[in-house]
Amino acid sequence: MDVMSIAATSISLSQMQTAQAVSVAVTRKAMDQMTQQAAAIVEDIQQAVPPTVPGSHMDILA
Repeated sequence: MDVMSIAATSISLSQMQTAQAVSVAVTRKAMDQMTQQAAAIVEDIQQAVPPTVPGSHMDILA
């Protein structure tokens, strides 16, 4: 194995690690956004039915 192939392998590995880190960051951001949207949907559902109406209690965590 010559020096050039070692350098090329090192660069390739570094690029793959960077690509993976970017992919993980994008996935985390998407998950955070989905979590916020789900919380907003739950809040909207809870506000849709007044709590004074009989039978209006809904267990959303079950």
